[in-house]
Amino acid sequence: MRALIKRVGPPRFHEYSTEDVFECILEAIVSQQLSGKVAKVIYGRLEALCAGGVPTPKKLAGLSDEKLRGAGLSRAKMAAVRDLCGAVAGGRLDLPGLAGAPADEVEEQLCQVRGVGPWTAHMVLIFALASPDVWPSGDLGVRKSLGALLGLSEMPTPAETERLSKRWRPYRSYAAWYLWQSNDGG
Repeated sequence: MRALIKRVGPPRFHEYSTEDVFECILEAIVSQQLSGKVAKVIYGRLEALCAGGVPTPKKLAGLSDEKLRGAGLSRAKMAAVRDLCGAVAGGRLDLPGLAGAPADEVEEQLCQVRGVGPWTAHMVLIFALASPDVWPSGDLGVRKSLGALLGLSEMPTPAETERLSKRWRPYRSYAAWYLWQSNDGG
């Protein structure tokens, strides 16, 4: 890890954080199981549909299913976006209340939204809420890079990555970020 940190340099993931937790959740939903490039294209289309501005629950709720599908959202992601908008608008999800809440509580609240699972919750915790000790054990990039970093013959399972991550407590978000940089050629 020391060599990776030296090669990549200081962590920059909080440079990309957003104070708008809604936007971060939306970006995470859009990017699920997609390359970063494809996710950016789809998110850009959503911004364009929202008059070139940041998508908000109100703006997205006003878009037809056809427009959302035309932007590139699958039916499942469209349903997740609709549920997210409804949860925020209806008060089922208190976004300002997430700041400063313990990570497990944030994850529990977020996972009540359709299409939001642990991975999405972890992305929100790391990138929007700047939680220093979040470990996305199921993330393929983290698992792949961790296996390469440790010279393992096979990619570690999520349970193995969880066990191996303990050495980086209480800064596992940083370790995950460095592992993503390694996977991206950083």
